[in-house]
Amino acid sequence: MIKITQFFLILLLFTGSSNATIDLYHDDIDSLEEINRPIFEFNQTLDQNLIKPIAISYRDNTPEAIKKGISNFFSNLGDVSTLANLILQFKAEDSLITFGRLLINTTIGLAGIFDPASELGLIKKDEDFGQTLGVWGVPEGPYFIIPILGPSTLRDTAGLYVDMTSDVNLINNLDTNSEIAATSIKVVDKRVELLPATELINNSFDPYITMKSSYLQKRRNDVNDGVDKNNSLDF
Repeated sequence: MIKITQFFLILLLFTGSSNATIDLYHDDIDSLEEINRPIFEFNQTLDQNLIKPIAISYRDNTPEAIKKGISNFFSNLGDVSTLANLILQFKAEDSLITFGRLLINTTIGLAGIFDPASELGLIKKDEDFGQTLGVWGVPEGPYFIIPILGPSTLRDTAGLYVDMTSDVNLINNLDTNSEIAATSIKVVDKRVELLPATELINNSFDPYITMKSSYLQKRRNDVNDGVDKNNSLDF
């Protein structure tokens, strides 16, 4: 169901008139707040009662070497998508570095379980298709919360569809149960990584506003590679 929704959002993003796209960009970025807040509360409840406890248990009870190996493995898979997006953004140097990381970690690093590339000074880059769309000049569109998946924008949701499809293609040789297990482990591993940030958000005066501000600032920073282009946030 989520993939179908994302597909139609992609159609809206790329087949709508240019004037409609501009109107979306200049409209209040959180014009859907009345819809977003209940979905945000649903996601928070699901996280607090299911995903977060699992992540904490995994963090506290799994040997460090195993956690590191799992994290490295999924990081290496992520480098495949990153490489494609670096090429699409015409970042030649970063593309070569990421290709080198993939080659070294997939072979010497035993399918990415180990990360010798970082020890050799090949710094990891993180790029997704939402960032690529931003680099191409596609406006971010309205902010909204996706059930279970969390904060997004129209542009990032289109990018998410492409990224999720790429992830599925990388593990489509697994049987259904193994695919579900791999996806679940990936979610838990990512949730452990985000534990410190989410604690700060949940302890703020208005977690919804804090998450929205943090997300949009990070995404604009990602698209601009850390360069300040005077993208103020109007809330």
